[in-house]
Amino acid sequence: MQKAMDVVRTAVPLKLRLGPRPRWPDAVVRLFIAGCGGFVLVTTLVMIAFLARTGVQGMSEVGVWPLLTGSRWKPEADVFGGVPLILGTFVSATGAALLGATPAVLSAVWLTEFAPKSTKALFRRTMEISAAVPSVVYGWLALVYLVPLAESVAHGLYGSDAEVGGEGLASSAVLLAVMIAPTVLLLSVDALSRVPNNLREASAALGASPWQTAFRVVMPYAWRGLLVAVFFGFARAAGETMAVQMVIGGARKIPANLFQPTTTISAQIVMDMQNARPNTPASDALFSMSLILLVISVGVVLMTRALSRTKRA
Repeated sequence: MQKAMDVVRTAVPLKLRLGPRPRWPDAVVRLFIAGCGGFVLVTTLVMIAFLARTGVQGMSEVGVWPLLTGSRWKPEADVFGGVPLILGTFVSATGAALLGATPAVLSAVWLTEFAPKSTKALFRRTMEISAAVPSVVYGWLALVYLVPLAESVAHGLYGSDAEVGGEGLASSAVLLAVMIAPTVLLLSVDALSRVPNNLREASAALGASPWQTAFRVVMPYAWRGLLVAVFFGFARAAGETMAVQMVIGGARKIPANLFQPTTTISAQIVMDMQNARPNTPASDALFSMSLILLVISVGVVLMTRALSRTKRA
């Protein structure tokens, strides 16, 4: 009798033995997931729409031409020339991409192609911890150690009596390079790890050295992911606020060199937002600069997609 029952249990599917499964839990889970996705989409669109409306309104109040071509930013006198802010943002972010993204990509190549397995795990965990460090910590360390060093370098280049110091675009670019390097490295490692191993094996079978395989096979195959990593680092550097504010000097003018204080869009927004009352020219100008910063980030994304399509074609 027991053997007959065992045969029946094995022959009858579990779903038929337990009866029909209720469908409402699955429907609730799907509805919750769809609601989460819709919430993220709606909040993002609302934020962009609000920023676009207020930014365009601010440009109409302040003036697009003065905002994009003026060289003086003086809210107390209702003068809003955004060139120093835009220039500081571009120069510091570009310097960070050159100083931080290039070594990060090369380090990712070393980590995926040449490093021992024991080193890979330790190095990756270290980079993950570095990427999670708050930006204000980086800013404080840079203010204490990097700024005095940059001041010594500046006086060594321009002379002891020159009007230069440690605060400026040079310190900002170096700081941002250190900050974006872990993120760019992790994204680059993920891109290089997706390269099929049979490509490496085929390259080795043809007599290529490991260095030739890494730079002529692996990197060309993963170039799209590497490009995304570099531009993501640029976008993060362009939007960084607190750390940059601590080392760039906060001067609302175009600097004569990299060792004179200046400002960026995000840093100036933080400095002026407390004194900018709603529905005033100062508030409208800050919203306009926020829109410009958003346009810069969107432009970086569109440029990445355009380059990907061009190379693919």
